[in-house]
Amino acid sequence: MEKYIRWKFRGPKKGDVSGLLIALINDKVVGQLGLIPVKIRHENKIYNAQWACDLIVDPDLRKKGIGNKLFAEAMSRGMVSLGNNPSPRAEKVMLSIGFKPLQSGRTMVFPNNVKHLMNWALPEKLKFSIPVISRFIQPYYSLKKNSLLKAESDFKKTDWSELTELISGRYESFDFTGIVHDKEFMSWRVNGLENYTSEIKSIINSKGSYALHSGFKPYYQVYEWYCRDETELKKMLSEITREAVKDGAQTIQIVANSPDEERMLHKAGFIRSRNTERIIYHSDKLSIDSRVKFYFTLYDTDLNL
Repeated sequence: MEKYIRWKFRGPKKGDVSGLLIALINDKVVGQLGLIPVKIRHENKIYNAQWACDLIVDPDLRKKGIGNKLFAEAMSRGMVSLGNNPSPRAEKVMLSIGFKPLQSGRTMVFPNNVKHLMNWALPEKLKFSIPVISRFIQPYYSLKKNSLLKAESDFKKTDWSELTELISGRYESFDFTGIVHDKEFMSWRVNGLENYTSEIKSIINSKGSYALHSGFKPYYQVYEWYCRDETELKKMLSEITREAVKDGAQTIQIVANSPDEERMLHKAGFIRSRNTERIIYHSDKLSIDSRVKFYFTLYDTDLNL
């Protein structure tokens, strides 16, 4: 477990892990807050940042300001603090101390198994209907899946290091606000940690379309991707779907960061999630217009760790 904590919060092999804050009362642990160090780019400038996660407070000691004190310590570090889809309790704390919301991408899903998606999406009182409804819906998605599996693809496996310049070049080509995926980040996140989180696979084609992906059962995740057009997307999804089927994944997940990406993925059979990703941030030095769209990928935070 110590090895995982040091890896997740990008700490040293020995000594204190600055990314994990612990609250103590009389030498008893009563709360914690995780902080994953990253870099954020906004208006062509790079800032040190940290993703807040794993806020836990002893149930008997809630509403006594422990969460606020943990966040106060985190924000005293003088870097951009970020949150992604925080729990209602955590979000209440974060908004009360000055975090602000940003627009972001939308997670989209493809149900290899409709029952799995419905069990995740439907409230408990409606789950009795899953067997009946899935019998009508599954054939449609089976056809969509078979269409993707039959598509010819020119994507080839590659090492993530071959993608770093391509990814950096893409981000420099538009007004990008989001996490910097440099070699340091990629080496940490893509290589994974043995026995805890799997290595992320990379594919690319001759036209510069690419994807980083791996299984995270029962899901199969497309962590980051770019396709020049609809034809390239179908080829990429063909490779991803084969891997997902081989992995036994029930649902494929991918993020659309633009209306065009949403449209193309929807046409391929992906379902739009109800809400966009909720990103909130706090900074004393950086002010981001609420209309700015935060470019989000599935390995930016601790979502799949």
